Amino acid sequence: MGLASVRDITSGPNNYVEEDTVFPNVKIYGVFNAGPEIAGKDDATHSSTVSWSRFASWQVARPGFGYKNVTHYPQYFPQGSGAQDMFGPELYFARYLNDRPPKDHYIVKLAVSNTSLNPTTNADSWSPGGRLYKELMKMIAEAHNSKRTEVNLKVAGIFFMQGETDAMHKEWARNYEKNLKEFVQRFREDVQSMTCAEAKNVPVVLGRIQNNSAWVHAKIVRLAQQKVARDVPHVSIVNTDDLSGWLDKSGLHFNEYGQAQLGKRVYQAFFPLL
Repeated sequence: MGLASVRDITSGPNNYVEEDTVFPNVKIYGVFNAGPEIAGKDDATHSSTVSWSRFASWQVARPGFGYKNVTHYPQYFPQGSGAQDMFGPELYFARYLNDRPPKDHYIVKLAVSNTSLNPTTNADSWSPGGRLYKELMKMIAEAHNSKRTEVNLKVAGIFFMQGETDAMHKEWARNYEKNLKEFVQRFREDVQSMTCAEAKNVPVVLGRIQNNSAWVHAKIVRLAQQKVARDVPHVSIVNTDDLSGWLDKSGLHFNEYGQAQLGKRVYQAFFPLL
């Protein structure tokens, strides 16, 4: 989701991102900052009224593609933090792409907090064929088409850091392995049928959720993630357990250093799958 702030760490060797951090060789297609129509709505219980693709645009890789609801939870963030300061693992993933030949890379980001993979009637979920999933497909198609005259963009892979909400419900947690396999299969089929990907098995990198007591059935979801990474071709998993000391004040979300390390691990996991 991206609840790290450029103001998390202001000095020292763990200060990875600052207000003016920019990676010019990488462009991000997503929802930048937080206008009045979307501020406070990037949560599963509120996002179903938002057409996220409508607010997406290309920007150079920089902070600002993270959490939109900062002003409602000032206790979680350093003083003075705004939506323009928030970022997730995409930013430090971009840091490594920035120096990788041919130095011309593109990221599509869509993230909504507290979302599940289990279909629900009163909240957005990533269930294939559901509204939020369709928004992702629409953003991928629009990103692809908007650059058609400049570059032949193809989906090279997806990073999916998700599962905490499913770990709050025992039934959802038990369904997670099945739901995750269906998500991966449907995503691969759809991006190929949209001619937005060439590979049949587009690489997938999963972020393993932490064994945090806040998510009471985390062990079930973690095991499901490991099984999918083992059983499904071209799926890899990155560990986050050692980042438990680098969380924001809520104790649930990675801070600046945690997100930077996560982005680095995603980069390292992704390219061996290609």
